Amino acid sequence: METPRVGRPTDYKPEYCEQATKLCKLGATDAELGDFFEVTEQTINNWKSNHPEFFESLKKGKQLADAEVSSKLYSRAMG
Repeated sequence: METPRVGRPTDYKPEYCEQATKLCKLGATDAELGDFFEVTEQTINNWKSNHPEFFESLKKGKQLADAEVSSKLYSRAMG
């Protein structure tokens, strides 16, 4: 016998991974991701916990954005 689901079904879609990576490359915060996907920041956190591929896509985008900022800061510091 299948256990019934509790709570509301998720609005998450697998295609959000690509969109989230692109938004994070542009420096989007979790709150801004929530605005984009029309969900709360808590829902973004839930998606990160429940969908490892989504969490990885955020990390990938944020790492790329951080690397770009670091490179620009270094170039600026070196003249």
